[in-house]
Amino acid sequence: MNDFIKSIVKTVTERYGTSDPFVIADKSGISIRYVPFDKEPLGQAINFHGQPMILIADILKDSRQRYFVCAHELGHAIEHEDLAGYYASNNHNKGKIEVEADKFAVVLLSELYVEENDDYPHNWSDLVHSYGFPSWNGSQII
Repeated sequence: MNDFIKSIVKTVTERYGTSDPFVIADKSGISIRYVPFDKEPLGQAINFHGQPMILIADILKDSRQRYFVCAHELGHAIEHEDLAGYYASNNHNKGKIEVEADKFAVVLLSELYVEENDDYPHNWSDLVHSYGFPSWNGSQII
């Protein structure tokens, strides 16, 4: 895993006292809105009148997948604040920025798992079920 991304996650989690992407967004002034997207994207990080905002597909509001999407978009908001990013369920042909946001989400939510369970996840399936990680093999981004 990229040490740069790990250092960003460490800084963020120490600053806000949690690895929960929703709490981090709230404490850092990034508003989150659920919106009626079509099939894709599932999330989008935007700047609205100079204020960062995370948009999440309203179909995810009651889904654990909202954690992965929020963490991914938070990665965009923190790492790529000058770019609009989005997370789509299709992981083929992702550019460098999308892969970096995926890595940010994996590191952040792995830390959230430890925060909530006092133990590291035993396998990828633990993260899939806890935070809606994509079902593709995690080795693609780790």
